[in-house]
Amino acid sequence: MPAAARPSSAVIRDFAHLSRADVDLAGGKGANLGELTAAGLPVPGGFVVCAPTYAAFLDANGLRERIGELLDGLDVDDTAALDRRSAEVRAAIGEAPLPAAIAAAIEEAYADLASDDDPAPPVAVRSSATAEDTATASFAGMNETYLNVRESAAVTDAVRRCWASLFGGRTVFYRAQRGLPQAEMEIAVVVQRQIAATRAGVMFTIDPASGREDRLVIEGSFGLGETVVSGAVSPDRYVVAKRTLAPLAREVRRKELIVEPAAVGGTVERDARPEEAEAPVLDDREIRLLADLGRRIESHYGAPQDTEWAFDGDGQAWILQSRPVTAVGGAPAPGRPAAGDGRGPVLLRGLGAAPGSAAGRVRVAGDRDAASELAAGEVLVAHMTAPDWVPLMRRAAAIVTDAGGMTCHAAIVARELGIPCVVGTSTATADLHDGDPVTVDAGAGVVRAGAEPASAPPRAAPGASPPAAAPPVTGTRVLLNLSEPSRARAAAALPVDGVGLLRAELMILEALDGTHPRRLIDAGRGGEVTDRLAAALTTFASAFAPRPVTYR
Repeated sequence: MPAAARPSSAVIRDFAHLSRADVDLAGGKGANLGELTAAGLPVPGGFVVCAPTYAAFLDANGLRERIGELLDGLDVDDTAALDRRSAEVRAAIGEAPLPAAIAAAIEEAYADLASDDDPAPPVAVRSSATAEDTATASFAGMNETYLNVRESAAVTDAVRRCWASLFGGRTVFYRAQRGLPQAEMEIAVVVQRQIAATRAGVMFTIDPASGREDRLVIEGSFGLGETVVSGAVSPDRYVVAKRTLAPLAREVRRKELIVEPAAVGGTVERDARPEEAEAPVLDDREIRLLADLGRRIESHYGAPQDTEWAFDGDGQAWILQSRPVTAVGGAPAPGRPAAGDGRGPVLLRGLGAAPGSAAGRVRVAGDRDAASELAAGEVLVAHMTAPDWVPLMRRAAAIVTDAGGMTCHAAIVARELGIPCVVGTSTATADLHDGDPVTVDAGAGVVRAGAEPASAPPRAAPGASPPAAAPPVTGTRVLLNLSEPSRARAAAALPVDGVGLLRAELMILEALDGTHPRRLIDAGRGGEVTDRLAAALTTFASAFAPRPVTYR
């Protein structure tokens, strides 16, 4: 029976028979995939193993009581106890037999995705908890996902492992912090056709750091999108004007790792070839195409969205999921050490992924065990945090990473926890050392030497001049002549006092990709010209702040 024609049931439900009203049945991810499918968005087909199926599995094996016994009274701040109890729950789920009727229903639904050319099609098996991907809790990276799963037995096994992931230590901790129930929580599982992605990533229909609603932010890399969402690479970043779909800023970064489907199932990592690592992931046409899809999705939901996207080998764009944006730029959580006026020398520059400023002593962590030594109020420095670090991240005054982008799981969770976070510095773990006093200014995307005392910066009077540059070491101020926005951040890292001349006639060449402004204006794209020039100026001003930039 073709998948689209299968009657809906409480065990299996195809995307075509789901909508966003079905969160209790299909979980947040599954319900949204049904909604996107009905709205005509390009979504790979699939089905959901519904939440009542999980409940039936628990009841058939008498697991509810056991889960309650293990989690009742658990102190989630006791990391060792949390890890031990959550492992016991997962083991109990993994050892319990799957009722024959449930296994048969999953196998039949998977068979409906097959064809004569591909009798064992690759699928992505993804957790979809009933409290996941809602407007108040993203559960970003908390529950498990299994990619490139083949054969029916592997699919049913992956479904069971997704059920068990509902009780990972990081997930139990996150629910406790959100005041959500533990043993009573239910979970659905999405089984979706696996796209053989050549490029993939994440798109926010709002700037997640600043909260600007007139911008979309796209991040991407080559291969499957796991490298972007996990923070394994520092992805390319594109900022787009929502009204005109004009690319306003682009940052092509070195992407050294690629994850691809393995021939036997699962995934394999490989080092990017030099020409891949430095190449841009998207061209202007593809940026506009994705931005248009993002704008359509936001319009459909009526609220900013966090989406995952992919391009296959034929150049077809796909939307893999969408969920509400749960946190955007704002003040850090109360009780964190505040930063002062930010006058210490800059040690590192990156992307401000979760705004705010905080001061503390450095704790460099190479893995979760090392991170467990983090004391409250220290600055956590790592190559990249993982979702299972969440119970530890809450102790940090701020977080600084070598890799990652503004849309990776670590950045999303940091924003939800209100922890200032700077990602993609490249060398934080090499340049910073345990005990170093630092100030993390995530608003500017920098780490400064010295743990500056808290102070409230004075408000500038209307029309006041920008702050003067710090006094130079020599008697001569060192100022740069610049024109290319793409070089602003690298130039700002130099020991200079600002920009002495930013020439409009040269800046406009890169800002408009070599197109004469009159041509765009005559084509009715005058708003795009304004947006692009404003974005270019903002790039220079934010990179060099508080140093002056002279524009002519």
